[in-house]
Amino acid sequence: MDEKSVQTSFEIIAESGEARSKAYEALGYAKQGDFDKAKSTMVEAQEASNKVHAIQTDLITRAARGEELPLDILLIHSQDHLMASILAIELIQELIDLYELRAKDREERA
Repeated sequence: MDEKSVQTSFEIIAESGEARSKAYEALGYAKQGDFDKAKSTMVEAQEASNKVHAIQTDLITRAARGEELPLDILLIHSQDHLMASILAIELIQELIDLYELRAKDREERA
């Protein structure tokens, strides 16, 4: 593993972790009924996800140009983190939407 590959892998892992953490934080706000805070925190989650997606896109672009890129277990592991964070963001957004819908239904019944 070369140093640049290790650095790139850890950037992907760190930003993916930040994105996933922010998404779960947003879910907590939704559970408490604070949907404005949940939405703004999901924006932060998406921003972190966009950063890591840009890193991945750069890797894919370089590979498509024929650049030799080292493929090691750490890079593969970082891609797992990225996919887990993307899935978490998508599912958590759906859960937040359901919490908000449920809260609106309760308000209408009251």
